[in-house]
Amino acid sequence: MHLKLRVAALALFLGTVALGQGPPTRMPSAKNEAIPALRDASVVILRHVRVIDGTGAPAKEDQALVIRGDKILALGIDGEIKAPENARTLDLTGRSVVPGLVMLHEHLFLEEVSGDLTHPGHVSFPRLYLAHGVTTIRTAGTDFPYFDLNLKRRIGSGVVAGPEIHLTSPFFSGPEDPSLGAKIVRDAEDLRRAMRYWAAEGFTSFKAYQWISKEALAALIEEAHRLKLPVTAHLRSVTCREAAEMGIDNLEHGFGPCINRTADGLEPDPNGPRNQQLIRTLVERKVVLTATPVNIWQPLSRVAGELLDPSARDRYVRGLAARKAPSVPAPKLGGQLLLAFARAGGRIVLGADPGCCGGAVIAGVADHEAIRNMVAIGFQPLETIRIATLDGAAFLGIQERTGSIGVGKEADLLIVRGNPAERIEDIDNVEMVFTNGIAYDPKTLIARAKGQVGWE
Repeated sequence: MHLKLRVAALALFLGTVALGQGPPTRMPSAKNEAIPALRDASVVILRHVRVIDGTGAPAKEDQALVIRGDKILALGIDGEIKAPENARTLDLTGRSVVPGLVMLHEHLFLEEVSGDLTHPGHVSFPRLYLAHGVTTIRTAGTDFPYFDLNLKRRIGSGVVAGPEIHLTSPFFSGPEDPSLGAKIVRDAEDLRRAMRYWAAEGFTSFKAYQWISKEALAALIEEAHRLKLPVTAHLRSVTCREAAEMGIDNLEHGFGPCINRTADGLEPDPNGPRNQQLIRTLVERKVVLTATPVNIWQPLSRVAGELLDPSARDRYVRGLAARKAPSVPAPKLGGQLLLAFARAGGRIVLGADPGCCGGAVIAGVADHEAIRNMVAIGFQPLETIRIATLDGAAFLGIQERTGSIGVGKEADLLIVRGNPAERIEDIDNVEMVFTNGIAYDPKTLIARAKGQVGWE
């Protein structure tokens, strides 16, 4: 269908959904949003379940998993695991249990199409992340640092329902940046002062943004490493090769900025010499790439469209009509380079950039799209699940307590109907989510978020 016709049809659809939704009145309560039947259970046993443990190992059939409090107490073949007294038993025949997703390019805001301002998403996004099994996020930059910080504290104290949050600083950028939320760097001392401040406030990584100068990025990396904290970046004014040679830890959006925005001069052929040299440089310098394989040019699904506030839907539709898909096959080339990077020994973590692009990328919904698209690129389902769970946890340094399924690990779990180890699309069939041993019903969480995204 022609783009204008698709946009018109989408506008007609979006204008008919969720008109009766009102604004949210409170943040999601950890106690009130939990599944009532399991809320007060001290022990829960999952029986006859397929276990995909997040390590990349083959799935194990007909397993039993015992949760006591916020930890996994026991795991093994069903029938060989004795159920503790007074345990609540769930028969999960035909279901799979996967580690809670650990996604590393996430946000808690919704960006306007213009890119110059954003709306907080601290009411709807925590619900939507949990509803899709995302139990840990790194914020990868923020326009609302104290919203993020205080939300993290409330989730950590058990008051608010949401994923564990790892805080990234506000965006460090240059004077050409149109965003009203960015930290515009004046000079090296200004940069270091701001970095020390955010580190003292509890932020554990720094984000450089597109318009940062080479000199400022070099100073940012130096200061961050002095503080023993990592730096990631969405590049434009600095090339991927230059950033790697400066010692950057992480690059966002895979090879996308290296193809579209920077002066790396990559060729259309993934096997071209400049492409292969960049891959070697990134691997040798141990730069981790955050893949964000979502399609911002396709219209939202009906389910995702219902999540937007009516005014946000209207702005999204108008923005979609104005947005132009890339004229060169950048997404395909980016996927090919990402796969080649992984096969050369490069480390990849996963995210989806929720909040991006005027409503085109919705928390949770986009995270599942990113997982599906990794398999479409050429990664295997079990490999993709490992990237979205254990590899993300390892990057954050929390792999000893979450990111995989094992005795003594935190009960951060995603239960889906089907077998995503063989059919990755089954990751969408979420029936229950545990975070720190508390069980949530995704349908309830999604229902309470409808019509709220872009309102807050």
